Amino acid sequence: MGGMSLIGRPSIRASLGLLLALAYFAVPVRQTPRIYDEGSIVDGADRILRGQVPYRDFNTGYPPAQFYTIASIFSIFGETLTVERIWDALWRMAIAGMAVVLARTAASPQRAHPLLLICAALITGACGFPLYPMITGMLPCLAAVWFALRYLKDGRACWLFFSGLACGAAALYRHDLAACVCGGVAVTAVYQAISEGKSSWLRPVAVFLAGFVLAVAIPVAYFWSWAPHEVLKESFIDFPRINLAARRLPLPGPISLRAWRDFYLPLAIIAASISALRRSSTPRKAVILLLLLTSVATLVLATQRLEAPHAYPSIVFSLVLLCACLATWRAENRRLARLLLSGTVLCYGLSPLYVWTWQMTGLREAVRHRSAPEPSGQTARAGLVPVATDQRQAVLYIQEHVPPDSPLFVGTTSHRLQLYNDALFYFLAGRPRATRFDMFVPGVTDTFAAQSEIARDLHEKHPPYVVLFRPPVSHEPNLSSADSGVTILDDAIRQEYVQEAEFGRYTIWRRTER
Repeated sequence: MGGMSLIGRPSIRASLGLLLALAYFAVPVRQTPRIYDEGSIVDGADRILRGQVPYRDFNTGYPPAQFYTIASIFSIFGETLTVERIWDALWRMAIAGMAVVLARTAASPQRAHPLLLICAALITGACGFPLYPMITGMLPCLAAVWFALRYLKDGRACWLFFSGLACGAAALYRHDLAACVCGGVAVTAVYQAISEGKSSWLRPVAVFLAGFVLAVAIPVAYFWSWAPHEVLKESFIDFPRINLAARRLPLPGPISLRAWRDFYLPLAIIAASISALRRSSTPRKAVILLLLLTSVATLVLATQRLEAPHAYPSIVFSLVLLCACLATWRAENRRLARLLLSGTVLCYGLSPLYVWTWQMTGLREAVRHRSAPEPSGQTARAGLVPVATDQRQAVLYIQEHVPPDSPLFVGTTSHRLQLYNDALFYFLAGRPRATRFDMFVPGVTDTFAAQSEIARDLHEKHPPYVVLFRPPVSHEPNLSSADSGVTILDDAIRQEYVQEAEFGRYTIWRRTER
């Protein structure tokens, strides 16, 4: 009996932990959808199921993997927001699990601090922004770093090859995030080879790159063959530069918990890890160096727009780095260790739990919409996910007046000044798109060239109805608050369409007979 109890205890703990994780990660499934980022992904997935190809048939600055992943899930389980939310929750659970595995490997042979492991899981569930590639791409990134750590510990080149494969997979979800990990792994592999006196110190990098190239070669060749090269240039070279000017925010001052969560605490962990790096043995230095480089690179990446989804990678990597440092410090630096642990519990433990409780009671939606949104009701593609009342009413109106095979255009009330658009509307309405521009970006879709193309599409495809969404006014110090002065699209819509209905933030415009 004693033996059986000993056998049963770990399984009971594992089952209890799994149930708690399911309960925790299931709560965001019922949150009101994000009409821009989440909407762009499900809209792109729906386009793929209609036979369209990213970049060639619809504009996006994201790599293609998330679109194809969600399209595959939709093809199996049906096209609803409930399906993608459940998938996102399961993916995040996998991210949290991979972060725990990585942290334990980084801390070995010492035991990883359990509070850090719990905090990594809590912040993963509370980060928000379903389907956002910066978060989704963390699963293969964490796997890539774990494979690299295995290489650092036993020197087998196959681990570097697997790390390259994982980095290649990550690049297909978020290429700039993958670049941060690639740089960290490559530099650490070279450091390890030089410190061990190996003559061919570039060989580990070559093995790593072989895996990376193998993962990306077929997708790159496919899109190079199907998409116009100038469009690929716009998506992967011009878009990052324009989006930086369109979305970047100044770094916040250290006066709020949010600023400490997203920037200052990861920065403090990075600074503290330098002492652990100096005091470590040579094999241990390589482990800390890899985690330090990935933490620094992802923190720099986060400064493009410092908010939860962009800060998330640096937060997770800094937590893993802190696990490795605590194992190195042991009895030394106890005061610093306690200080960093206290800050971690506050920012990544108590704060996520507060957010989770807020979501449970519905206060988050009440504050955002001033009243809780009504159930999705007849909006079939929403599934069990509640959408805002005005959006639901506008979608039902379009479904009643526009045949399923007729094109639809969803824009904004003014196309000369843009913060974001409602990309989710296309998916909910289930109608073909009249133009490839369904992801609005300041500096792109408010320009003369883009508006001319959209106006030409409307004139040629004759969508019977146009939906105009009124976004909030931007006061950010970037291009989202800059008036481009281009009114080509606004003028074209008002020349060929007349307003027929209005539902809150949405106005419905019907094409006039000519």
